[in-house]
Amino acid sequence: MPKSCAARQCCNRYSSRRKQLTFHRFPFSRPELLKKWVLSIGRANFKPKQHTVICSEHFRPECFSAFGNRKNLKHNAVPTVFAFQSPTQALPERTEAMEAPGLQASPRGSKRPLLGQPPDHSYALLDLDTLKKKLYFTLKENKRLRRRLRAQRLLLRRTCSRLRAYREGQRGSRARRPAQRS
Repeated sequence: MPKSCAARQCCNRYSSRRKQLTFHRFPFSRPELLKKWVLSIGRANFKPKQHTVICSEHFRPECFSAFGNRKNLKHNAVPTVFAFQSPTQALPERTEAMEAPGLQASPRGSKRPLLGQPPDHSYALLDLDTLKKKLYFTLKENKRLRRRLRAQRLLLRRTCSRLRAYREGQRGSRARRPAQRS
Protein backbone atom coordinates (compact mmCIF):
# COMPACT_ATOMS: atom_id res chain seq x y z
CA MET A 1 0.00 0.00 0.00
CA PRO A 2 1.47 3.42 -0.91
CA LYS A 3 2.52 5.76 1.84
CA SER A 4 1.13 9.28 1.85
CA CYS A 5 1.46 12.00 4.46
CA ALA A 6 -1.43 12.36 6.92
CA ALA A 7 -0.90 16.08 7.57
CA ARG A 8 -3.52 18.57 6.44
CA GLN A 9 -2.82 20.15 3.03
CA CYS A 10 0.15 17.84 2.37
CA CYS A 11 0.09 15.53 -0.62
CA ASN A 12 3.58 14.03 -0.34
CA ARG A 13 3.71 10.36 -1.24
CA TYR A 14 6.45 7.78 -1.04
CA SER A 15 8.42 7.78 -4.27
CA SER A 16 11.83 6.46 -5.20
CA ARG A 17 12.47 9.80 -6.94
CA ARG A 18 12.53 11.72 -3.65
CA LYS A 19 14.94 9.70 -1.54
CA GLN A 20 15.60 12.59 0.87
CA LEU A 21 11.93 12.55 1.93
CA THR A 22 11.31 10.10 4.78
CA PHE A 23 8.07 8.94 6.39
CA HIS A 24 7.54 8.36 10.10
CA ARG A 25 4.83 6.39 11.92
CA PHE A 26 2.82 7.86 14.75
CA PRO A 27 4.21 7.06 18.24
CA PHE A 28 1.46 4.74 19.54
CA SER A 29 3.69 3.44 22.34
CA ARG A 30 3.78 6.94 23.90
CA PRO A 31 0.20 8.26 24.26
CA GLU A 32 1.13 11.80 25.39
CA LEU A 33 3.44 12.27 22.38
CA LEU A 34 0.81 10.72 20.10
CA LYS A 35 -1.72 13.30 21.31
CA LYS A 36 0.72 16.14 20.48
CA TRP A 37 1.26 14.74 16.98
CA VAL A 38 -2.48 14.41 16.31
CA LEU A 39 -3.15 17.96 17.52
CA SER A 40 -0.28 19.41 15.51
CA ILE A 41 -1.26 17.94 12.13
CA GLY A 42 -4.45 20.00 12.14
CA ARG A 43 -7.12 17.53 11.08
CA ALA A 44 -10.36 17.50 13.05
CA ASN A 45 -11.52 14.12 14.43
CA PHE A 46 -8.39 12.41 13.10
CA LYS A 47 -7.54 8.98 14.48
CA PRO A 48 -4.29 7.56 13.09
CA LYS A 49 -4.01 3.87 12.33
CA GLN A 50 -1.00 1.61 12.77
CA HIS A 51 0.47 2.38 9.34
CA THR A 52 -0.43 6.09 9.17
CA VAL A 53 2.66 8.18 8.45
CA ILE A 54 3.78 11.79 8.33
CA CYS A 55 6.57 13.02 6.05
CA SER A 56 9.87 14.53 7.14
CA GLU A 57 8.96 17.96 5.71
CA HIS A 58 6.87 18.62 8.82
CA PHE A 59 9.81 18.32 11.21
CA ARG A 60 12.57 20.84 11.86
CA PRO A 61 16.15 19.74 11.08
CA GLU A 62 16.99 19.63 14.80
CA CYS A 63 14.29 16.95 15.28
CA PHE A 64 16.49 14.42 13.47
CA SER A 65 19.52 12.49 14.62
CA ALA A 66 21.83 11.20 11.93
CA PHE A 67 23.11 7.71 12.53
CA GLY A 68 25.15 6.48 9.60
CA ASN A 69 23.15 6.92 6.41
CA ARG A 70 19.79 6.83 8.22
CA LYS A 71 17.77 9.86 9.22
CA ASN A 72 15.97 9.04 12.49
CA LEU A 73 13.58 11.14 14.54
CA LYS A 74 14.57 12.02 18.08
CA HIS A 75 12.34 10.50 20.79
CA ASN A 76 10.66 13.79 21.70
CA ALA A 77 10.19 15.14 18.15
CA VAL A 78 6.83 16.71 17.30
CA PRO A 79 5.84 17.82 13.78
CA THR A 80 5.75 21.63 13.72
CA VAL A 81 6.33 22.72 10.11
CA PHE A 82 3.05 23.05 8.19
CA ALA A 83 1.60 25.07 5.31
CA PHE A 84 -1.24 26.29 7.53
CA GLN A 85 -0.62 28.58 10.52
CA SER A 86 -1.18 26.41 13.59
CA PRO A 87 -3.51 23.66 14.80
CA THR A 88 -5.26 26.10 17.14
CA GLN A 89 -6.33 28.14 14.12
CA ALA A 90 -7.94 25.12 12.49
CA LEU A 91 -11.58 25.70 11.71
CA PRO A 92 -14.00 24.73 14.49
CA GLU A 93 -16.48 21.94 14.01
CA ARG A 94 -19.76 22.88 12.34
CA THR A 95 -22.58 23.37 14.83
CA GLU A 96 -26.23 24.32 14.49
CA ALA A 97 -25.57 27.64 16.23
CA MET A 98 -23.09 28.58 13.51
CA GLU A 99 -25.58 27.95 10.71
CA ALA A 100 -27.77 30.85 9.70
CA PRO A 101 -30.97 29.56 8.05
CA GLY A 102 -30.90 32.15 5.25
CA LEU A 103 -27.22 31.77 4.42
CA GLN A 104 -26.56 28.05 4.47
CA ALA A 105 -29.72 26.69 2.85
CA SER A 106 -29.96 26.61 -0.92
CA PRO A 107 -33.28 27.32 -2.74
CA ARG A 108 -33.98 23.58 -2.92
CA GLY A 109 -33.45 23.16 0.81
CA SER A 110 -30.17 21.20 0.68
CA LYS A 111 -27.22 22.30 2.78
CA ARG A 112 -24.23 24.03 1.16
CA PRO A 113 -20.70 23.27 2.35
CA LEU A 114 -19.05 25.91 4.51
CA LEU A 115 -17.02 28.34 2.45
CA GLY A 116 -13.43 28.99 3.39
CA GLN A 117 -12.82 25.50 4.73
CA PRO A 118 -9.35 24.43 3.55
CA PRO A 119 -9.13 21.08 1.77
CA ASP A 120 -7.08 18.26 3.24
CA HIS A 121 -5.32 17.56 -0.04
CA SER A 122 -4.41 19.57 -3.11
CA TYR A 123 -6.80 17.58 -5.32
CA ALA A 124 -9.79 18.92 -3.36
CA LEU A 125 -9.43 22.48 -4.66
CA LEU A 126 -12.60 24.55 -4.91
CA ASP A 127 -11.63 27.16 -7.52
CA LEU A 128 -12.89 25.39 -10.64
CA ASP A 129 -12.66 28.40 -12.98
CA THR A 130 -8.94 28.75 -12.35
CA LEU A 131 -8.43 25.02 -12.82
CA LYS A 132 -10.40 25.05 -16.09
CA LYS A 133 -8.35 27.97 -17.42
CA LYS A 134 -5.15 26.19 -16.45
CA LEU A 135 -6.37 22.99 -18.14
CA TYR A 136 -7.32 24.77 -21.38
CA PHE A 137 -4.02 26.64 -21.42
CA THR A 138 -2.12 23.39 -20.88
CA LEU A 139 -4.09 21.59 -23.61
CA LYS A 140 -3.45 24.47 -26.02
CA GLU A 141 0.25 24.44 -25.18
CA ASN A 142 0.31 20.66 -25.63
CA LYS A 143 -1.32 20.97 -29.06
CA ARG A 144 1.20 23.65 -30.09
CA LEU A 145 4.12 21.51 -28.96
CA ARG A 146 2.77 18.45 -30.79
CA ARG A 147 2.59 20.47 -34.02
CA ARG A 148 6.12 21.70 -33.48
CA LEU A 149 7.30 18.14 -32.81
CA ARG A 150 5.59 16.92 -35.98
CA ALA A 151 7.28 19.67 -38.01
CA GLN A 152 10.68 18.82 -36.49
CA ARG A 153 10.21 15.12 -37.28
CA LEU A 154 9.32 15.98 -40.87
CA LEU A 155 12.39 18.20 -41.16
CA LEU A 156 14.57 15.43 -39.71
CA ARG A 157 13.10 12.87 -42.13
CA ARG A 158 13.79 15.18 -45.10
CA THR A 159 17.32 15.86 -43.92
CA CYS A 160 18.00 12.13 -43.49
CA SER A 161 16.68 11.35 -46.97
CA ARG A 162 18.86 14.14 -48.46
CA LEU A 163 21.89 12.77 -46.62
CA ARG A 164 21.14 9.27 -47.90
CA ALA A 165 20.78 10.57 -51.46
CA TYR A 166 24.02 12.52 -51.13
CA ARG A 167 25.91 9.46 -49.85
CA GLU A 168 24.50 7.27 -52.63
CA GLY A 169 25.53 9.95 -55.12
CA GLN A 170 29.05 9.94 -53.69
CA ARG A 171 29.29 6.16 -54.06
CA GLY A 172 27.98 6.32 -57.61
CA SER A 173 30.44 9.03 -58.62
CA ARG A 174 33.39 7.04 -57.22
CA ALA A 175 32.31 4.00 -59.20
CA ARG A 176 32.01 6.08 -62.42
CA ARG A 177 35.39 7.85 -62.15
CA PRO A 178 37.58 4.79 -62.80
CA ALA A 179 35.37 3.81 -65.73
CA GLN A 180 35.69 7.28 -67.31
CA ARG A 181 39.54 7.25 -67.18
CA SER A 182 39.98 4.17 -69.35
